[in-house]
Amino acid sequence: MQRPPPPIFPIFRSLITCAVLTHTYVGGGEQSVTELAEAIGTDSGTMTREVFKLEQAGILTSRHVGRTKLVRANRTAPFYEPLRDLVTITLGPAQVLAEELGHIDGIEEAAIFGSWAARMRGEPGPAPVDIDLLVIGRPDRDDLHDATARARSRLAREVNTVVVTSARWQANEDGFIRELHNRPRVTLRLAVGDT
Repeated sequence: MQRPPPPIFPIFRSLITCAVLTHTYVGGGEQSVTELAEAIGTDSGTMTREVFKLEQAGILTSRHVGRTKLVRANRTAPFYEPLRDLVTITLGPAQVLAEELGHIDGIEEAAIFGSWAARMRGEPGPAPVDIDLLVIGRPDRDDLHDATARARSRLAREVNTVVVTSARWQANEDGFIRELHNRPRVTLRLAVGDT
């Protein structure tokens, strides 16, 4: 059964299409069909069909290394740059922020919250104008500022950062933290070993 696209930008056909475009156009590089399926949380058969459709449309390109099929964004397509920009701005904040924050020491966890997270979790509403970022831990403030500035530039959206200590987050005692615990969040998959 096809899952509908998130209401953040519903021109894409399905949640899987959105995820594939994010991984290939924002994440960049080649990935095997199996790696894509695992990263997105679907089976390899569904991913194979999705990749086939996107290849037929000229959106993705692939090559074989032995029995492994590697796919990537079709950078020779005339629409590559506009599509990459559209995917980055509308679907890519989690990917972009994870890339930018992944090397910063002291971050235990990071998540997007607010209207962007709500739309990605299926709540209807107006298109988000900015991105609210929750950082749990004790990162270097200058490193965090530089990383969010780079993300802001890549996403063409303001990034509003809230930093809380792990103890405050786990205590869940003040109203703001309770609200964050109860509202939609999109957890960022930071690089293992870099935090």
